[in-house]
Amino acid sequence: MNPRIAWHRVLVTVVVVFLVLTVGFYAASVLLAPADGRNVAGLFVGWAMFAMIGAIVFGIIDFFVRPLGGRSGDAEVIAAAEEARTGSTRTQTPSR
Repeated sequence: MNPRIAWHRVLVTVVVVFLVLTVGFYAASVLLAPADGRNVAGLFVGWAMFAMIGAIVFGIIDFFVRPLGGRSGDAEVIAAAEEARTGSTRTQTPSR
């Protein structure tokens, strides 16, 4: 497997974990606010905010790591499909 694809998958997993934490912390703040007061709710909202910032940061990192479509890992797949369809990987013939 291409190392860029592996890093992309790891970073997407990290982003999803941070988003789940964000939702969990926010839900905990809503549920705990009436019972334990503003301080505990504020603490969980703060953690939710930092989890969201973490998701954004790792999403930005993933933007620069992820494969670039046909210009990277998919180029071989596209070339193989073109060769199977036409018998050649050349898309244009040179004009003379």
